Amino acid sequence: MKNFILIVLLAGAFALVLGIITQLIGHAVIITAAGWNGFAQSLVLLSIGAGILEHLNKK
Repeated sequence: MKNFILIVLLAGAFALVLGIITQLIGHAVIITAAGWNGFAQSLVLLSIGAGILEHLNKK
């Protein structure tokens, strides 16, 4: 489960970087900057939820 959380967090960080780059260059890189940022937000929330689930299952 920790590997899943780490992979999702890294993918979220990568999506955030792509969103920033897209905003700076001024045109879409596959999708718009807002799309990349929304995707990054979803991935980070997924990793937080998975971390909470893992913590609750240990108890």
